[in-house]
Amino acid sequence: MKKIYFPLVFLVFFSVFGYAYGQLDSIMGKSSNIITLSYTPKFPGALQSTTVNASSFQVNLDKTTITWYVDGQMKLTGLGKKSFTFTTGNVGNQSVIKISADAPSFGNITKEVTITPTDLDVLWEADTYVPPFYKGKALPSSQGSVRVVPFPSFVGQDGYYNSSNLVYKWKAGYFGNPNDSGYGKNIFIYKTGYTYNTDQIEVTVSTLDTGLSISKKVPIYVSEPKIVFYQNKPLEGMRFENSLGEAFRFTDKELTVRAAPFYFALPGLNNNTASFSWKIDGKKLETDPDNKTEFTFRKPEQGSGRFQLNLAINNLGYDLQTASKNVMMSYDN
Repeated sequence: MKKIYFPLVFLVFFSVFGYAYGQLDSIMGKSSNIITLSYTPKFPGALQSTTVNASSFQVNLDKTTITWYVDGQMKLTGLGKKSFTFTTGNVGNQSVIKISADAPSFGNITKEVTITPTDLDVLWEADTYVPPFYKGKALPSSQGSVRVVPFPSFVGQDGYYNSSNLVYKWKAGYFGNPNDSGYGKNIFIYKTGYTYNTDQIEVTVSTLDTGLSISKKVPIYVSEPKIVFYQNKPLEGMRFENSLGEAFRFTDKELTVRAAPFYFALPGLNNNTASFSWKIDGKKLETDPDNKTEFTFRKPEQGSGRFQLNLAINNLGYDLQTASKNVMMSYDN
């Protein structure tokens, strides 16, 4: 009979011992896993307001005196103080947030988390046309190519991380792009869709050694191509500072109109495959195949008149990259 009860006694002994050891561990302040710390935003930047929250399934924190420390300095104490808000430092300057909770039946419990602020800028450029010296940005159009480049600011023991030594995870809309993601893949090139909407591009950048990570979403609006007319004067050159409006009166003997195909994809324009159809009062004009963007008018020697100039551009291979423009031209002598 003694052999039968020995395993049971042995089990009870170690259960009691384990419970007592757990209570001793709590009293000694080592049971930090009882409390969980989380913070928002998930990827805090430099000099950003950040809130740290404490939670526990074992301790009623609402009835617990909680003290918060930042880098060893007490900042907040009180009953049920489950959250604490502070401002991060500059990029790479770590902040150690510590919590001390005097929990009944558990004793003093401590928990700390280290928060390292990072920064991430994301730039993009569209492979579309804008005229020389244009102060605006070339915008993407339907089925166009866009190049996205992130510039993360991560600081480690040896200074700033080289952007080529980080891990990048790319996502376009709801879909991830595993082939474009990975170590050192800090350039993302994609083609826009058919409709004129906003593409949401998301990139998450992380380190291999320290676990630092940051994520950012970039909205990229898909624009509609357009045509803008400018006057090209023989002695003055292109008058990009003044575009031709809906109506234009010219007095010189000749007038050269230059069409700027804003936001049309460059491959079609550079390969000379885009279609330019010039018309006067609905009648198609013959243009120079090597210079489709310009047309020169010569004013009659006598009289006055007016006509409607129209240009339609179709970027072949891009279904929705089309645009047309009208201007009423008038002249007199």
